[in-house]
Amino acid sequence: MGETSQAARPGLPSSPTPPPLCPRSGCSLAQTVGKGTPQPGGDITGHLTFPLLLVTFLVSFGSSMLYGYNLAVVNSPAVYIKAFYNTTWSRRYGHGLASGPLTLLYSLTVSIFALGGLVGSLLVGLLVERYGRNGTLSRSTLLVLLAGGFLGFSQELGSPEMVIIGRSITGLHSGICLSVVPLYLGEIAPKNLRGFLGLVPSIFICLGVFFAQVLGLPELLGKDRFWPLFFSVVVVPASLQLLLLHCFPESPRYLLIERNDVCGATEALRRFLGTPDVQDMIKEMKEEQQSLSSMEMVSVWQLLRDRSIRWQTLSVVVMNASMQLSGIDAIWFYTNTIFEKSGIPVSQIPYTTVGTGAIEVVAGIIGCLTIEKLGRRPLIIMGFCTMGICLAGITVSLLLQTTLPWMCYVSVACVVGIIAGFCMGPAGIPFLMTAELFTQSHRPAAYIIGGSLNWLCNFTVGFVFPFLQMSAGAFCYLVFCAICLLVALYVYLVIPETKNKTFMEISHIFATRRSFLSVPAHPIAMMKLNSYGALESSSLEHLGSSLP
Repeated sequence: MGETSQAARPGLPSSPTPPPLCPRSGCSLAQTVGKGTPQPGGDITGHLTFPLLLVTFLVSFGSSMLYGYNLAVVNSPAVYIKAFYNTTWSRRYGHGLASGPLTLLYSLTVSIFALGGLVGSLLVGLLVERYGRNGTLSRSTLLVLLAGGFLGFSQELGSPEMVIIGRSITGLHSGICLSVVPLYLGEIAPKNLRGFLGLVPSIFICLGVFFAQVLGLPELLGKDRFWPLFFSVVVVPASLQLLLLHCFPESPRYLLIERNDVCGATEALRRFLGTPDVQDMIKEMKEEQQSLSSMEMVSVWQLLRDRSIRWQTLSVVVMNASMQLSGIDAIWFYTNTIFEKSGIPVSQIPYTTVGTGAIEVVAGIIGCLTIEKLGRRPLIIMGFCTMGICLAGITVSLLLQTTLPWMCYVSVACVVGIIAGFCMGPAGIPFLMTAELFTQSHRPAAYIIGGSLNWLCNFTVGFVFPFLQMSAGAFCYLVFCAICLLVALYVYLVIPETKNKTFMEISHIFATRRSFLSVPAHPIAMMKLNSYGALESSSLEHLGSSLP
């Protein structure tokens, strides 16, 4: 996957072409895209405009929020879904399902969402090259409308298969959008707003979980006859995105670097940034285009074999896999079961779950508002460390709750801590940094790798966790605890800060780090390192003159 033929797509231009005459303005863009090369860290920042904010909210509401909603929607109606499966099976075959097969069928319903997401993530590279970022998001909403039909009429037609098919289609949609939304926002945002806008989708993921928890209350849609409607509510935000997204431009980077449409990229930047002066951003994109002029869009296999970017690739693998292996999906999928085992009265569990949902939304907002001040590294390290400590706390509380009744409250506090720690950083930063760590030619393949690993681990956790919980009991959470702490250590040691850096500057940081790792030890002993653990430019110049 991720590899397309030359005929199917234009690829990157083999040589720079003269800037076209823009028919809308009637003037040449030669001055805008002149030969000058912008200095690193040049004035390519911008302020938050209404179109930029509106398109961020629209794609987050119509795409990202549905991922969070579909993660949590299976939680509260679990009893009714199992009863529906059992009744249908009895009607068809004359006998009900035993406990084991029923658990297996319900686990399949939960985890088939992740298998659909895996397929969707593998299609991202092909779709964004053929239809663009905006076009892919618009077309993907049709999948939600189809899935809503399967889920909404499944009980009426007595078909558990329709539930499973509908869940797989919603997973397919989420697998596409979970990669394309941060890719789109990362390419339209100025570098000083990339972190803020990149975390807005994670807030909407948390909102999606929260809305699923609220609508799942017994007073609303958490009833036997309403669960198909509960599943199909997703068609509302998807329809809104389908109607409005075409009003916004395509990604300027996609238009210029991949389509060589300087005029279209300039107009898109002017609309998003609200200013006619986009010269510096166009120059920065032209610089990236020229650096990639002899390179086609790479495939997944080429990305994996490219030793020059092995640290970026490994970092994407670690961060995206750890999002699911951290245990967050086990918490989301089986919150009610965890609370029940903690001794909370069954009648109070839905309201306790809604409370945790509200906290995760607040945590997501805090992360979004602080990322441009604190940076990516502190938030993701702090988030994984918080999760690791709280996962250990759940283990202790479950082991001691028979002798210490108040330990049930410790379990609830630990669940809240896990969700809050996840939503403050690990929920959105890996997707954001996948875009930041690669240039345009490698970015789609990187999202395929990160997205497919994310969904594969999502499926594994969702399917295996019930059986792991039955066999290991409270100790099952220690596996997730170890993973969280190891990932925090990896981020601390390996991944540099990318705040306020252009894509080319981030590539330079990794390039200098590779230079540091590959040169002999004796000349490096006196070299000066910058705050990212890479050689400063002055040290590199000295190094170049001192080496044979």
